[in-house]
Amino acid sequence: MSPNRQVLSTILPPRKILRPTLPTRNTVPFSTVINEAHAGEIASWIDKKENTYSLTNNRYEFKLLLRGTRDGFTADSFWKLCDKQIQLVVVMKVKGTDEILGGYNPIGWN
Repeated sequence: MSPNRQVLSTILPPRKILRPTLPTRNTVPFSTVINEAHAGEIASWIDKKENTYSLTNNRYEFKLLLRGTRDGFTADSFWKLCDKQIQLVVVMKVKGTDEILGGYNPIGWN
């Protein structure tokens, strides 16, 4: 409080505020038909588990191979992108409803 008084204590340097940079997250959904919870449920069906896998312990990676709005809704586009793929999950939404249909093929098509 006294500007002319000498400071007798040790003055520490100012603290640095660390702002860690977090890795960027992929916020783009992998599908417009199913979400991560659906993927966990499908994975539990594949493994014939009674309990559904949670979002954090799903042992499968779902990779989008074909999107009808991007690749076309034809049989040729399906065979071009999905032929000889093993452990293939096919899901589709019925237009105008919330109904989702699909199937799983562990050995693939030839």
